[in-house]
Amino acid sequence: MANKIEVTNLNPINGFVNYGSRYAGSKIIHYGNNSVLTFSTYKKINYPISSADKFAVIPPGMEFRPDKVSLQTYGTVDYWWRILEANNMHDILEFRTGVNIRLPATVF
Repeated sequence: MANKIEVTNLNPINGFVNYGSRYAGSKIIHYGNNSVLTFSTYKKINYPISSADKFAVIPPGMEFRPDKVSLQTYGTVDYWWRILEANNMHDILEFRTGVNIRLPATVF
């Protein structure tokens, strides 16, 4: 038997996630008979290449720390996952010293 799914009118930014979260634009759903709250599935977005994009080589102090690069580049740690996504990285373990990365000009 399939689990019951109901879409709510809840806004993810009101008490669930911050504006920089990948789930900020998701729907919040009740799932199953116990009405567990969860988010709809996140779908990866593509970041078009722009002449305003920046490129960098990950230095030793930033290895495995896309949050630090996000803070330095965008003024917030919240876009670390967008940096990974724009560079086709699936895990912070791929964020290694010496790797060339693209820092998209627009991440919002």
